[in-house]
Amino acid sequence: MKANLSDFMFRGLLTKHALRDMQAVGQLREPMGDAQERGDIDLMAPVSESIRSGSLYMQRCYRLLFVLENVVREFVREVLEELDQEEWFSKRASLAMKKKVEDRKAAEAKNQWHTGRNAQPIYYLDFGDLALLIQSHWNDFKDLLPTQSWAVSRLQDAERSRNVIAHTNVLSDEEVVRLEMHVRDWVRQVR
Repeated sequence: MKANLSDFMFRGLLTKHALRDMQAVGQLREPMGDAQERGDIDLMAPVSESIRSGSLYMQRCYRLLFVLENVVREFVREVLEELDQEEWFSKRASLAMKKKVEDRKAAEAKNQWHTGRNAQPIYYLDFGDLALLIQSHWNDFKDLLPTQSWAVSRLQDAERSRNVIAHTNVLSDEEVVRLEMHVRDWVRQVR
């Protein structure tokens, strides 16, 4: 009886591992909840394991980046909008920033079939422009952020990770930890 139980448990473990391995290489569909998830599995089944696993790993990195970038955008916009209301961008943005927004809006107008960005001009700026706005108007931010170098250094570090993520590369574990830290720092500081 004891031998039968051991044999049964061992076979169960082998089966579990075999199923997991088959799912990992796309030979067997993982049990998923909704049609979207099942469709994604079918779409990605012929893709190499390294690309599939990298995409799963990078989902979290993208979420961290999304949160950081949008928290900073909201923060900069709210601070400057409180001072200059709706005219904050025309009063505070550099000529280069205004041109960038104008050019990007014009490109969107030509491609109306594609969904555009948020209507706020700050969403047309590059991530690095956010640090420039803080630096250029430091007197308006100095009571809200520890130091100018604190803000700029975190945004510059995050921009390096952003470029890795935006160009669909895999971010190292060390850089993910750094990005987490920057998100945590900004959220604690401005919320």
